[in-house]
Amino acid sequence: MAGDARAKWIDATQLKLKLPPGFYVSASTQFYFVDGSLPLAQNTPINLPVISVQGAYAWLSTAHIKKSNIDSLIRKPLKVVITANNRTLLDSTSVQYAGLLDSSYFYEGDDLGANCESHCDVKLWAPTAQNVRLHLFRTSTDEVPAAILEGDRLDQGVWHFPLSRSYENYFYLYEVTSFQPLTNKIETYLVTDPYSKSLSINGEKSQLVSLTSSNTTPQGWESLQKPALNSLNDSIIYELHLRDFSANENSIPPDYRGTYLAFTFERASGVQHLKDLADAGLTHVHLLPFNDFGSVNERKSEWDNYQGPSSNLQEPQSLIGGMRTSDPFNWGYDPVHYLTPEGSYAVDADGASRVKEVREMVAAINNIGLRVVQDVVLNHTYQGGAEPYSVFDKIVPLYYYRVDEEGRTFKSSCCNDTASEHRMMEKLMIDSVLHWARTYKLDGFRFDLMSFHSRGTMARIRDAVRGLTLQNDGVDGSKILLYGEGWSFGSFFDSNPKEAMTIENSYGTEYGFFNDRLRDAVRGGTTSAAEKSDQGFATGLYFDFNEEPANRNTPIYLEDQRGKLLHLGDVIKVGLAGNIAEFEFKEHLGHTIRANDLKFRGAPVAFANEALETINYVSAHDGYGLWDAVQAKAPFNNYNRTPSIASSEERRRMHQLALSIPMLGQGLPFIESGTELLRSKNGDQDSYDSGDFFNRIDWKGTTNYWGAGLPPAWKNLNDWAFWQPRLMAPEMKVSAAQIQRTKEYFKGLLRVRQSSPLFKLNTSEAIAQHLSFIDNETSAEPGLIAMLLKNDSEALLVLFNASREARTFSNAKLRYNWKLHPLFDEAVDPLLSQVVLQPSQRLVQIPGRTTVILQLLNNANRNY
Repeated sequence: MAGDARAKWIDATQLKLKLPPGFYVSASTQFYFVDGSLPLAQNTPINLPVISVQGAYAWLSTAHIKKSNIDSLIRKPLKVVITANNRTLLDSTSVQYAGLLDSSYFYEGDDLGANCESHCDVKLWAPTAQNVRLHLFRTSTDEVPAAILEGDRLDQGVWHFPLSRSYENYFYLYEVTSFQPLTNKIETYLVTDPYSKSLSINGEKSQLVSLTSSNTTPQGWESLQKPALNSLNDSIIYELHLRDFSANENSIPPDYRGTYLAFTFERASGVQHLKDLADAGLTHVHLLPFNDFGSVNERKSEWDNYQGPSSNLQEPQSLIGGMRTSDPFNWGYDPVHYLTPEGSYAVDADGASRVKEVREMVAAINNIGLRVVQDVVLNHTYQGGAEPYSVFDKIVPLYYYRVDEEGRTFKSSCCNDTASEHRMMEKLMIDSVLHWARTYKLDGFRFDLMSFHSRGTMARIRDAVRGLTLQNDGVDGSKILLYGEGWSFGSFFDSNPKEAMTIENSYGTEYGFFNDRLRDAVRGGTTSAAEKSDQGFATGLYFDFNEEPANRNTPIYLEDQRGKLLHLGDVIKVGLAGNIAEFEFKEHLGHTIRANDLKFRGAPVAFANEALETINYVSAHDGYGLWDAVQAKAPFNNYNRTPSIASSEERRRMHQLALSIPMLGQGLPFIESGTELLRSKNGDQDSYDSGDFFNRIDWKGTTNYWGAGLPPAWKNLNDWAFWQPRLMAPEMKVSAAQIQRTKEYFKGLLRVRQSSPLFKLNTSEAIAQHLSFIDNETSAEPGLIAMLLKNDSEALLVLFNASREARTFSNAKLRYNWKLHPLFDEAVDPLLSQVVLQPSQRLVQIPGRTTVILQLLNNANRNY
């Protein structure tokens, strides 16, 4: 039947067959390869001797089949059939070839796709194809090809098309004829190149381009200088979506808004804002996916868009909902071609201009002092099979995707899960990352859902990147950031939990992993909408209970909240220490433990071997932004409180406190764009398809758009009753002055972090030597963390007070002449003027909801 492929050809010597339910293999049972396009009686079957039968599986030998015959068999509609002695057909199924292709047809060359430098050359790996032809088009809109060329099939199943340089800038498609198990027929597809380096509009055709020509290379590209970066430990990452950056930017001409080239407008408020942050110490801009993806139509003339104004709270989401398939916005986590820039972000989406525009963007960002990280999505593609945006399945069916024992594609990511355990899929991943690093001089890669890949695959990507050199590749691989998501789920994790690239398996991988432990301890709850109102360290747990009926995991009784807050304090301490597994500290009960012995939600808190393996953050594009999280968690209509609604300034201080924690810990700080501007998405917990309206940022800081509209119903309808009264409450709106104060506070955090190596330790030994936590001498207190950092030239004491009220902290360390850090004083946070230091009493008074940084210089001889 169509889609049934229960036979796995493991390698040239053996095949594993899943037997029909209840099937018994007897002495008369025989197994054969046959040509599925012919009736059984007209076939010349190839016998498959039984090696063994184990439960529901039969292992069959193919060792007697010559390589030349294998080469022919894999290009036919091959079936494995089971017969009895009289050749009565008992069962028939198609074949999965992945194991055989990996063992006998792996291609090591670095020249797949179209290369057009000294001459043009095109190569496609398609070992199961009966035939491949190359259709060449003079323009992207031509329907009739200028030429159709026959390919030469080389070893390892590579089809080769040598061309003259005269074909440069032509567009092309492959005509691939092969057996398609998904339809159980011989199919012929016109398909783009999985190694496309340039595309026509909407990826309808691939393009032959030279990556050194003036069509693709801006002036000065070869001499581009990277911003200084002494060490990867100095990195501070700022996550940004391309349209969020400039779609709402009136200082940029309309045709350039939402594009790569928006970054080249030096006087634009967004560019000036990024430069301001870079001057303060920000190092990297992480851009959400900008390789070719399928969810946005690249023909801009066909776009609909809504950017306001609105007459009521429901109107914006209603209007946007009607144009979701025709507006220009999506996060882009739906890749089609891995090596080509997305066209909807290009001023000219048709052809090589998108290559040049990305290079111009990278240069512009580098020139204001920031490095560029690309968000890459290698765990799935937008479509598969015979769907319009499918590429892989039209070239080598059932190979590039992870399939079950019957040939059905896993879709646990959202879409078609790629099979990185297959060697040519892994090669495509590695080749893609190296292409972006070399061609676009990128400075880092954030990997989506790494648990869909193995540690081995990710290690080989890492080693390939680290091998890049300025001399040979134009980039320094030792300065390229590597990090990503390690959540424990998905089709690879389900069957390989010990091998999957998860947080639990992250130790020693040299990749950064998003630290959800610290995030949830600081904020409260999780990223789930169901826990939106649950409070955490920075959002009022115990000290400012919201008494919210929607709470899911916030204890009702204050004494229980106290215990929980003490535990969350321990979790945050481990995060501040870089989540180093071996780090030892005294937890709130007074016991000295290793950090990986502390548990949070049933799992170890600590996972890292070095601080670079920890990405500390309190918000990202997924889930609620930090301001919206605070809006959900701070008290609202709590009539046991005065005032019953926490004021906008109280909320801002919660936000500020939360923001300071990842910025002052070991590991790499990661900040969602606009967090420093109190950015709001109006309670939208998943804005991937919510249009420019809900994702906009005012870089001038005049507004954060709170109260602009109810979050889109397709993701948030069940929460409208929760958000509507809050969106309408005047107490919850912030002023431009409050936004500006928060920005200046963030700049203060940037400056102070970059001012001292004590915030950028890496090894477990250095962290153990230079970082410790000290307690109030009276007792361990909930919501109060004191972190001591020291080296031969200075000591720093960082204090986080989560209480609504001022508190006194006493410790013998305070007998010295500590001062407010000169880069983090009342000019950064006016409330720091209320810090009271009393060395004779060995105490300091800390204002409510405040982070204090004290400095002591020249302390080399002091006994700490």
